[in-house]
Amino acid sequence: MNIDDRIERRLGYDAGAGVLVDIDAVSPVSHAASPTGRGPVFERLLDAFSPAFSGSLPPSTYVHGPKGSGKSAAVSALFDRLASHSGPRRAIQTTTRAVEPTLPGFVYVDARRGSTRFRLYHDILSEIGDGPIPEHGIGTDELADELRSAVRTGPDVVVAVDHTNESETPDATTVVDWLADVNGHVAPVCLGREPPEAIEWEPDERVAFEPYRRHVLVELLTSRCSTGLGRDAISHDQIREVGEWAEGDAHDALAAITGAAISAERAGASTIRPADLDAGIEEVPRPGAALGRVLALSESRRRLLYELVSLPDEDRSSVSAATETIASRPAVELSASTVRRVLYELADAGLLDRVTVRRSDGKGRPPSRLVPRFPTLVFRELFDRPSWSV
Repeated sequence: MNIDDRIERRLGYDAGAGVLVDIDAVSPVSHAASPTGRGPVFERLLDAFSPAFSGSLPPSTYVHGPKGSGKSAAVSALFDRLASHSGPRRAIQTTTRAVEPTLPGFVYVDARRGSTRFRLYHDILSEIGDGPIPEHGIGTDELADELRSAVRTGPDVVVAVDHTNESETPDATTVVDWLADVNGHVAPVCLGREPPEAIEWEPDERVAFEPYRRHVLVELLTSRCSTGLGRDAISHDQIREVGEWAEGDAHDALAAITGAAISAERAGASTIRPADLDAGIEEVPRPGAALGRVLALSESRRRLLYELVSLPDEDRSSVSAATETIASRPAVELSASTVRRVLYELADAGLLDRVTVRRSDGKGRPPSRLVPRFPTLVFRELFDRPSWSV
């Protein structure tokens, strides 16, 4: 929050705005421009990228840590700032220093939305190219040629690929192989949750993120809530309670607070009550999947999950019951068999759990039901907002 925002809040400009003022400010899928409490790890990242400040490509780097530890927030913010310093610089000719170095370009891409070689090349070219890159009518090899040409005639590029090694994304080794086709002008930076010894790739540098310490997480939550929630909508004790419950996971903490704010808004309350906070916490499964994975799915799959989490309990009592109800919805243009297949695929991807339901009569094979493994309250709110897009 900047100084003007703070003054306006004191003047009461946000009075009557409700509990949830800006969902992006507290949403677990949004990142602050200046992440809180990650100064030391920023220094380690800058150490790894230090050759770039002399105009050279930095070594390959693997950034790793658990969900909610701030990897995406830190690297995306850092690359955004470094990109503003990239490219040819104007130099003043002197006898001691004739030319300033040309920094490589810095590009951040998300493997959840660029899980193919074509998509990865397309996303990189969109950042470093001079014009729009067509989505259709061009092949992967043509994109590769364009990317080689772009880095051959311009600065080298450091590419950070986030969320590697997930069930829907390529692993780090595959990403590095794709980038290696650009003839040595690209330095790969892969982000993932797996420790270095658990992946096949051996990078030159490794930067580890640890879960947030409790007081740092409370500071982060306080900062985000000061922008996203109405004044006095949540107490410091409630923020501390969420910080303790989340055990260093900023994603889950933000999801719980956002869910609590949504619960309070729906009830017409002016502040987050204890029952709202309980509701927000209960809607965040632990361990669970990051909401970003769900929102990166295709529109049709997001729709199926939305219909599933909107069903009353009786319609979710079994996979068969849920499938038939979802397939009958006007917004779903899929057969029941296709709905069932996709729901099972989402379960295999870890976004849903298949839970066996005990039969009261004890006869026959017990049915199973599908239980979401992501923050459903926040997901439904974001899905319902026409102004929100992924």
